Amino acid sequence: MGTLQSWRKAYGALKDTTKVGLVRVNSDYADLDVAIVKATNHVECPPKDRHLRKIFAATAVTRARADVAYCIHALSRRLHKTRNWTVPIHSLM
Repeated sequence: MGTLQSWRKAYGALKDTTKVGLVRVNSDYADLDVAIVKATNHVECPPKDRHLRKIFAATAVTRARADVAYCIHALSRRLHKTRNWTVPIHSLM
């Protein structure tokens, strides 16, 4: 049973790394998307403050409505596509 858990953790980390690479190439909001993926990773530890600050800055009152909507949509998309329990916990943080 232990090898299955370690396999899932390694697979989740590989998916996160791949997603970061794809986001950097294909996104207009690359910094925000990278921050969302890194803040909601599959690792069982709290997200880093610098990633959270980028997300909070993207949802600030002074930002354009489209930017805030994109951030909320990206978080909900990340939340919807996962099967791992740590990603929703990180998304709610």
